[in-house]
Amino acid sequence: MLGFDTLYLKDISDDDLLDIGTSQNRLILTCDKELFRRTIKIEANQVLLQGSDDVENLVHILSKYGIYSVKFHPVNSRCSTCNGTMKRIKPKDTNGLAPTNVLKRHKVFYVCKECGKLYWEGSHITSFRLTVKKLNSKLKERRSGSQSKL
Repeated sequence: MLGFDTLYLKDISDDDLLDIGTSQNRLILTCDKELFRRTIKIEANQVLLQGSDDVENLVHILSKYGIYSVKFHPVNSRCSTCNGTMKRIKPKDTNGLAPTNVLKRHKVFYVCKECGKLYWEGSHITSFRLTVKKLNSKLKERRSGSQSKL
């Protein structure tokens, strides 16, 4: 949702995951310590997650790569189904994909350019915006803490 090109794979062998991660030069995120050790051996880009809190994991990942602020805008998001890019469309262009009650309450829609999945700004977006605010606050704290150690 923050616009990062992300590939989520489950039910895949570690060997296949490592092959895909290295061939596509992806950052491999894992809570699996054995997989993490293997990523180090092959010099793949990786981050070991603690797996406890999503915001803390994001702070850990982003700050490791010098990212101390993120912005959320739906048109810059990626599709949660296929990782495709989004475009804004008008309600009349939803082609029956939106329920009637959603069409009555919302005027802004986004569609995945690749798979055609339809999105709109529902209550989950309000919640996500609060999460982004919390994330940015924690990133700012992390940056201040790392700068004070210099």
